[in-house]
Amino acid sequence: MTLRLRFAALACALLVFTASAHAADAVLDKVIALARTQALNGDQPDWPAVEREAYARLAATPGEDGRTAAIRFVLASLKERHSVYFPPRTAAASANTGTTRPQASSAVPATPLPIALAHTDEGAIGRLTINSWSGDQQAAVGATHLVRNALNEALSAGRCGLIIDVASNMGGSMWPMMGGIAPLYDEGILEYFERRDGTRTPIRRRNDQVLNGDVARSAIDLPPLERQPPHIAVILGPKTMSSGEILAIGFKGQRNVRFFGRPTGGYTTSNSSIPLENGGMLALTTARILDRSGAVQHGPVLPDEVTDQPLDAARAWLQAQCAGR
Repeated sequence: MTLRLRFAALACALLVFTASAHAADAVLDKVIALARTQALNGDQPDWPAVEREAYARLAATPGEDGRTAAIRFVLASLKERHSVYFPPRTAAASANTGTTRPQASSAVPATPLPIALAHTDEGAIGRLTINSWSGDQQAAVGATHLVRNALNEALSAGRCGLIIDVASNMGGSMWPMMGGIAPLYDEGILEYFERRDGTRTPIRRRNDQVLNGDVARSAIDLPPLERQPPHIAVILGPKTMSSGEILAIGFKGQRNVRFFGRPTGGYTTSNSSIPLENGGMLALTTARILDRSGAVQHGPVLPDEVTDQPLDAARAWLQAQCAGR
C-alpha cells in the first residue's frame, strides 16, 4: 500500500513538472496569449512549439534581454513584418497611442521632424509634406492642428491643386495625419480594418472628421480650409509605410486624386498598441486593410504613374488639369 502511494505521488509530481517545464513569465505569457487570440495570423503557428522555444530563449538569457528575444521570436512566428515589440528602454519613444483599437503604427522613434511642412514656392501649386509622427492622445491634438495649419499654408497659393508628399512617411499614429487633412477626402467610407474573424471597422470621413468606426479621432476644433483643391497629387515611395500608406489608401478611388512615384513599403496592415506590465509596448498586427471598395490591400500601394521624378510628374499633371478647367 505504501509503495502504491509513493508511486502515485511520484506520478503526480511528474505531471506537475511536465505541465510546468519552465518558470512562468507574466509578460511573455501575455504576449503569447495576445498573439494567439488576436493577431491577424494568430491561427497559423504551432503554438506549443513556439512557447517552448520562446521560454528556452528566455532561460538562456534571463532578464529583459532574454524576454525581448523571446517576444520577438513569438512575433516572428506570425510570418508578417509589421508586429513589433518595444522593450522598456525604447517603449516611451515608440508608436504609443495608448489604444488597443486597430490602427496603423510601426517602429517609429520620437519624431525628429515636424509632422507637416508647407512648401509655398511651387507657384500655383501647393505642396504639403506629411512626416512620420508618434505620440500620445494629448500630443495628437497639437499634431492635428499642425497638419491643418500647414495644409492651409500650402493651399494659400495653390489654386491649381495640391501635392501631398508622404514619400518619407514611415508611419506612427495615423490619426493626426488623416485628421488634419480630413476635408480633402471624399465624404463617407474611405477604407476598412478587417480582423481575422472577418469583423470590419470602417474608417470614414463625416462632417470633416475622420472616424474609426463611430469614434471621431479628430473631434477637435480646427480652422476651416483656405480653399478646396480641385485636384490632388500624392507622392509615394519605398519609405512610405504603415500610416503613410493608410493615409494614401484613403484617397484610393477618389476621382480628383492621382498617385506618383514608386511602390510603397508594403506595411499595409493595422496594429493595436498594447502596454505591457514591464513597461514595454507591443504593437500587434490585428487587422488587414481594405480599400473603400472592399478590396484587400495586398502589399505595397502602387502609383498610377511610376516615376523617379514624382514631383515633376505631379506638377505637370496638376498644371494640365488647371489649364483644362
